[in-house]
Amino acid sequence: MTVGFARRVALVLSAGWLSGGLVPSGLEAGEAGLLEFMRAQSQRRYTQVPRQVLAFYYTWYGTPARHGRWIHWGQVNPEQHDISESTHYPARGAYDSDDPELVDAHMDQAKAHGLTGFIATWWGRDGFEDRAFVTVLDRAERKGFKVTVYWETAPGSGAAQKDRAVRDLVYVLRRYGRSPAFLKVDDKPVIFVYGRVMGQMPLSAWPEVIHRARAEAGDFILIADGYSESYARLFDGVHTYNICGWVQNKSPEALRQLSARTFAENVGLAKRHARISCLTVIPGYDDTKIRKPGLKADRQNGQTYRVLWEEAIRADPDWVLITSWNEWHEGSEIEPSWEHGDQYLKITAHYAAQFRASPFSRVPVPASASKLTADQAQRLRQSFAGRTIGLLPGYSGLAPLMLADAGVAVRELAWADLLDARLFNPRAYPVVLYAGGEHYLRTVRTANDVEQALQRYLGEGGFLVCMPHLPWPFYYDEAVGKPAPITARLGLPVAGGWERPPEGATLKFELDTRALPGLPASVLFPASGDLRWRPAQRSAAPAGARYSALATLKDATGQSLGDAIAYVELREPPLQGGKTLYVWMRIPELLGDEPGLCALWQFVAEKLAGR
Repeated sequence: MTVGFARRVALVLSAGWLSGGLVPSGLEAGEAGLLEFMRAQSQRRYTQVPRQVLAFYYTWYGTPARHGRWIHWGQVNPEQHDISESTHYPARGAYDSDDPELVDAHMDQAKAHGLTGFIATWWGRDGFEDRAFVTVLDRAERKGFKVTVYWETAPGSGAAQKDRAVRDLVYVLRRYGRSPAFLKVDDKPVIFVYGRVMGQMPLSAWPEVIHRARAEAGDFILIADGYSESYARLFDGVHTYNICGWVQNKSPEALRQLSARTFAENVGLAKRHARISCLTVIPGYDDTKIRKPGLKADRQNGQTYRVLWEEAIRADPDWVLITSWNEWHEGSEIEPSWEHGDQYLKITAHYAAQFRASPFSRVPVPASASKLTADQAQRLRQSFAGRTIGLLPGYSGLAPLMLADAGVAVRELAWADLLDARLFNPRAYPVVLYAGGEHYLRTVRTANDVEQALQRYLGEGGFLVCMPHLPWPFYYDEAVGKPAPITARLGLPVAGGWERPPEGATLKFELDTRALPGLPASVLFPASGDLRWRPAQRSAAPAGARYSALATLKDATGQSLGDAIAYVELREPPLQGGKTLYVWMRIPELLGDEPGLCALWQFVAEKLAGR
């Protein structure tokens, strides 16, 4: 990042977050603060977005006639209507994505059945799919059809990865984004970002990547793969590609109930932040021909697709996305096949017409994204008045965002900041928050210097609050890419657990409501989502420590299975005088997010005050 970029960020963000909770970041100029960038992004609001029905479109198929070999099809047997790498057999047979007549036919079929555009797979400059996209864009211009790219990969790490990402974005925007056929909102080109890129690119890298790409190629819109609070604040919209995980093994009625709830939540998340809301529907899914054991969601003779469409329309997003037009490997295509004919195009036409009958979503966009009440925000500000909370790198989730929303002073730290005892100490940061996944950096300059700095901080009376969004905090050393857990050496008594709960077990958390007033006395263990359980255990606390369980998981017999919230006062060197609070990744959500987090931070404030 250039000095000019850093200066622009500083100018844009000098007002702070909402009520002024952010203080200047401790990050170097090359790492723009994520919270500050989210503050700037909150000014980008999308309240009336024209309807779109878009299908994910795959341009990676090739034939011997055009390319000298089969590409992405495997072995093709027309007589048996069988393709080794395809779940079903295309009605038109195996084809070449670079054939203009083929692309014309696809767009004519799509338009005739209510689609407004394609989201075409894109794997980087000068690749097979990039060359095919030239044909797609050309035909879309002739057909009055909209197209965009699905950014599939962002390889590398560190500065090299960010440079590559900027180059890729600028290339797409300059070469394709100016076309009248390229999908736009408010005259800004729209690019969809696949989950692989979201996983490869650290969240903290996006501010620099986006700002640099805008500076070089003009403004644009990114739609992230994933429904999370962080993504909704950081990007212009949210979507997801594959919903097979929760569609599979569902009866139509069970699917309807789950879809109604999930779709409403996803649209609500986007609308709360004035983002472009997208919902995905699939006719079915079956990748068992190419992956073992693979996944399968039965089409149920069209019922799966119909139920998803009906609930998507009821949830009223801005856009409906279809997975997919022609992902033949995974059996999710709506393009006509030998097995299903044009059944799924006809279903699409029926529901797309209903969805597009109204020009815009009617779901209201609130004036503020924060779900904190005025009283909750005021209490948090008062409780931490005069104190700054240090935020360790790699964070995500709601905890740091809620503090910033409330106006609590939060300062983002780089790992290198921890090494300077004059700057990183309990006087500067009475509380330090780890809200990452499972990664951290153990060494910056000399072996294990970050670990030693955190131990020094605790030994000087610091308070380490651990609210991870993945199961085990401080687990992977990101410099070496393999496990190096240090929770025990930081006074965090995390031990044991499971990947999935015992089959048929009845599990609930019992809470200490004296320590956490206003919260329910008990909540059930979650029934879906990430069920990995990494509890705190009294037996894993450091010698001599004072251990307090604030939420304990128990089975039907009342037996304890460990603690979801544990507070530890450390009483022996090298951590003597320090405090830690461990919060299992799912418990704030089970307690209602804002109410749960508010109660936890009030507990932290009371311990800081010596109560």
